[in-house]
Amino acid sequence: MTNNIYIDKPDEYFSNVRRDLISFIGNNNKGSIVLEVGAGSGATLLELKKSGIASKIYGYDIVDICLDKKEFEHFIVGNIELEEIPFNTKFDIIILADVLEHLIEPEKVLEKLTPFLNQDGHIYISLPNIRYFKAIYQILLKGDFKYEEEGILDKTHLRFFCKKNMKELISYSSELELIKIQSCLNKSNSKKGLLNKFTFGIFEEFLSVQYFSKVKKK
Repeated sequence: MTNNIYIDKPDEYFSNVRRDLISFIGNNNKGSIVLEVGAGSGATLLELKKSGIASKIYGYDIVDICLDKKEFEHFIVGNIELEEIPFNTKFDIIILADVLEHLIEPEKVLEKLTPFLNQDGHIYISLPNIRYFKAIYQILLKGDFKYEEEGILDKTHLRFFCKKNMKELISYSSELELIKIQSCLNKSNSKKGLLNKFTFGIFEEFLSVQYFSKVKKK
């Protein structure tokens, strides 16, 4: 995969601060050494450094749009599936925020990153949920698997996951263990979040746009 398929994406696609994922990571990781694969502009990493969660930040992305590289210990532009990882450090936190669905073999990338994770470190992953009711409605009822500019059916997505498949992706590696997987609805006061609470999570997998996972070494 080359970066050609991302040329038409607006800069905003790569520049959002992932506050939802930062909230999932929490504040108990102050002073961490953090790597984000798919760092885009580096906005999330810079926010982690600003908040004190990260003491050192490293970025890796297939596109070169990070304008503030002086804030980083190292920022690599390259294809992580095709190239060796050049870092000579280990990380307390590795972030894969809506990245693995863009890869040909995401399980191999997880294995590739594992040696760079500290023994007591964690990998934080977010993945879109293909079982979300709007995606099901479009595919099953409208009969239209139409790719879009962003979202669950983003035209750059190569892999699709339900919650079960997200767990299977992590269990593929004999070296990694899933600590928890959490719906994006867990801390949401939106209508869907409230409906999920009132129905005791019965429809969670149909209401969740994405899931967050926390992973550690065995």
